[in-house]
Amino acid sequence: MRVGLSSVGSFTTSFSQAYGVPPTQYRASFPTAATLARTPLCVLKVYGRPANSTTGEDAR
Repeated sequence: MRVGLSSVGSFTTSFSQAYGVPPTQYRASFPTAATLARTPLCVLKVYGRPANSTTGEDAR
């Protein structure tokens, strides 16, 4: 017994029948993950520092 969808077209058709909109329209109705993801403050501090540090760390 085979289970599942055999092509992208059959998936799109089944999805549209189940949800009333095609997958691309359904996905577009939600914000992207980048708008919801927050960068931790510790990462911002490390990577957000100025390139020319005055503390001598960057001088070689």
